[in-house]
Amino acid sequence: MNCDICGREIQGPAFKIKVEGAKMLVCSRCQRLGKPYQEEPAPRPTLPMRVTIAPRAPYRKAPEVLREIGEVEVAGDFAERIRKQRMKLGLSQEELAKRVKEKLSLIQKIEIGKIAPNTKLCKELEHELRIKLLVALKEVPSVPKTAAPTEITLGDIIRIKDRSKTEPPT
Repeated sequence: MNCDICGREIQGPAFKIKVEGAKMLVCSRCQRLGKPYQEEPAPRPTLPMRVTIAPRAPYRKAPEVLREIGEVEVAGDFAERIRKQRMKLGLSQEELAKRVKEKLSLIQKIEIGKIAPNTKLCKELEHELRIKLLVALKEVPSVPKTAAPTEITLGDIIRIKDRSKTEPPT
């Protein structure tokens, strides 16, 4: 584990400090640069007084559907596909929203590309619009791990600023 301020590997105990409102995990050398703080436990959510739980139906998904989960992703041009097909079928955004049982604002955001639909909504849209939105997931080549840390610490930023002061402009 590396110090958030100097970037060195933390030897011994790590300290939780606040520096100008930012919470950091630091080494013993940088501990004096901030004030110690304690994590407050997250408040437990309260449940309503009366909770009724309906019995669940047995889980019956076909093996090929289970295999398919995680092997598909939403097409990159989903917004354009949905808008074009909706207009081709002569549906308004409101009618499409009613058919897939979603809010109009969600359909609008999907069509402008602000939000990507989840897998369940993609399947609903595919069914209603008769288009293909889920495409096979492309394999991502594994990236070799480097020995140097990839995260930037405050110490790195300070060094960058110091270098810019000493170097004459070209």
